[in-house]
Amino acid sequence: MSKTSNKYISVFIPVFNGDKYLAECLEAILHQHLPEGYDLELIVIDSGSKDSSMDILRQYQDRITLLEIPNSEFGHGKTRQRAAEMARGEFILFLSQDATPAHYDWLINMIEPFFASDKIGCVFGRQTPRRDATPTIKREVATAFAGLGAPDSLVLHRSKSLVDNHKINSLNTFFSDVNSAVRRSLLVGKIPFRDLKYAEDQALAEDMQKNGYIKAYTPVGEVWHSNEYDARSYYKRKFDEYIGLQESVKTTFTASRKNLLLGWIRPTIADYKFLLKDPDYGPRTKLKWLLRTPFYNIGGVAGKYYAIKHLNNPEARKKASLEAGRRG
Repeated sequence: MSKTSNKYISVFIPVFNGDKYLAECLEAILHQHLPEGYDLELIVIDSGSKDSSMDILRQYQDRITLLEIPNSEFGHGKTRQRAAEMARGEFILFLSQDATPAHYDWLINMIEPFFASDKIGCVFGRQTPRRDATPTIKREVATAFAGLGAPDSLVLHRSKSLVDNHKINSLNTFFSDVNSAVRRSLLVGKIPFRDLKYAEDQALAEDMQKNGYIKAYTPVGEVWHSNEYDARSYYKRKFDEYIGLQESVKTTFTASRKNLLLGWIRPTIADYKFLLKDPDYGPRTKLKWLLRTPFYNIGGVAGKYYAIKHLNNPEARKKASLEAGRRG
């Protein structure tokens, strides 16, 4: 770390009952290679953890900026915006509590796209599922990022021409602040996070592009990440996801009883193929997941179906939106 710099790169992690990977994540961040002339600032906001997260964070209190808030004050958009306003960094990187940088050049790789053009406003990096993740979730994460770009590429998403600013593409709002970076000047200026209960990251990507900025994807900005859910929690996750996307970025979805009854079959077959080929799972583990995987896909299909049904009911829609915010 530079001893003479007055320039910073900030990293922010929101924490709530995140003790499983928290120390691993903090260590990986604190040992990042930094560009010459920059210091690291690590900001953590805990929103009422009941596990050992605060014990872990206090062990790092001389190396991090720690703020505790009541859980009732947390919001996916407003808490990240609060961190941006606290930060001193020219760039602010956002991680979730269970996303661990995969190598010590993660930070440099995440900010490198900003040096390619002043028009790049936000960047998201690759998520690689943990080896022992639930097969349904592991395949979902691996598939989502596999087709976004070659390992050594830099992919740019823009909706307006850089030459004459006319519209050339529809908005591409795929973005995740599980692993992202944003120009702080934009966040504290004309493009702040919206105060949303869900999909605040995709809303930010939408706002960046509408204001003429470019969203970039960098595969070399890699983290280890895969959510850990049982089948019931996976249903709730999908329910919240579809509610949130509709409420936040106005994505529209359709649902049918046929898909509710049969829509789980095709992804389950895909999971089986993925599982049987994956060397990370031993024979007993494969047998366990062969039995459990259908329940995840049934939960995923049901979560989508009932979310859309709620969205078509004004009173249920309001209640579902509030519940999604509480579970965040």
